[in-house]
Amino acid sequence: MPLICCVSPKGGVGKTMIAANLAAGLAKNRHLEVIAVDLDPQNMLRLHLGGDVADGHGFVKSVGNIESWGGALKEDSNSGVIILPYGQLSSGKSIKKDSVIRQKPELLWKPLVRMAASPGMVVVVDTPPGPSVMLQAILPHVDLLLTVLAADAASAVLYSNIATGKIYSEVRNVRRGYVLNQFDPMTRLGRIICSGLAEKIGDSLFGIVHRDEYVGEALAMQQPVADYAPLSRAAIDLNNLSDRVSRYLESLT
Repeated sequence: MPLICCVSPKGGVGKTMIAANLAAGLAKNRHLEVIAVDLDPQNMLRLHLGGDVADGHGFVKSVGNIESWGGALKEDSNSGVIILPYGQLSSGKSIKKDSVIRQKPELLWKPLVRMAASPGMVVVVDTPPGPSVMLQAILPHVDLLLTVLAADAASAVLYSNIATGKIYSEVRNVRRGYVLNQFDPMTRLGRIICSGLAEKIGDSLFGIVHRDEYVGEALAMQQPVADYAPLSRAAIDLNNLSDRVSRYLESLT
């Protein structure tokens, strides 16, 4: 089954929220076995899925020893998602790990591809915003690159760099999808940007997620949005996103 990678050219667009809720939606609504992997040193993915704030365990200390990764896996009993946190490292040690992966990218991508190869398994990966060593290591091997953009002016400018291949050039266009997040239909600029980007992106637009206060509340409660506020606008949008991704996965089989 596929390896899905959630990326964003800049921070603050809600990429980690999308990754966590996509994983939860695929596990709950599509009854798939899902592993959510956090490659971001901020280690925030687990907080959307009931992870322990004080738990610093993760896979990063065991890069190069996949047999030790199993001890870092945590299951969210509510969503059913299995979480592989990044873990806690000092900035210096994190840089050293990046250096190891830059020299031997197979230490990262091979274990992830092996996970995704299990029948009925989907691996959803959250990555640091912008370019990173870990993202570069796995890009050639992803089955779906899901780029998260905000419905704002900065994302509209950055989209052209993505579409022309200046960013994420290692992934074929047929394997690319987009999500527009934080869409506020009450603002004129938001409507204009969302409409313009949607037209440019076309069929590769996998979903639009409205700005919704329930998203922040769900994070505070460490729950997927659909569990915390199932009738909210964002929950409906996120369910539609998981449905769209599920159809894409079916097309790969």
